[in-house]
Amino acid sequence: MAPSDHLLRTLAAIPPGVRVVDPACGTGRHLDPLARLGFDVWGSAADEDDVEAARQRLSETLGPDEATRRVTRGNPGALGYPDAWADWVVLAGTGDLGGALAEAARVLKPGAWAWVETDDADGLEETAGAVGLVPAEAPAEEDGVTHAIFRRPGDVG
Repeated sequence: MAPSDHLLRTLAAIPPGVRVVDPACGTGRHLDPLARLGFDVWGSAADEDDVEAARQRLSETLGPDEATRRVTRGNPGALGYPDAWADWVVLAGTGDLGGALAEAARVLKPGAWAWVETDDADGLEETAGAVGLVPAEAPAEEDGVTHAIFRRPGDVG
């Protein structure tokens, strides 16, 4: 599956080097394209086969050792990343969107952003609000899925 055009358009104005975490990266649909654009990418997947596929994809750009370090096995609702560590979180195809949004709110720096792609947008803004994220781009359907952008309030440091 190709990376989301909406995500690539969104991040086109973002300077390279910012840290992007994809806590449900699957087979690495977004990781390698974002790494090729110069972003500091990190991802995890719950399924070991997906982890290996994502590492393989990312190794073409960053090399196998770096790909192994950056893609780990884990649940998107309980990652091992530090608090206030990421500039962007990418949430696409996440089963437990509420848990993933809560984890995104934890790992995002103050003033940082969460990009969401979902098949079921019912209650999305309320769920994001419940974990402290505010809407930056209202949910809108495009190509059969809903995209939205949320921000963690606070001063950008």
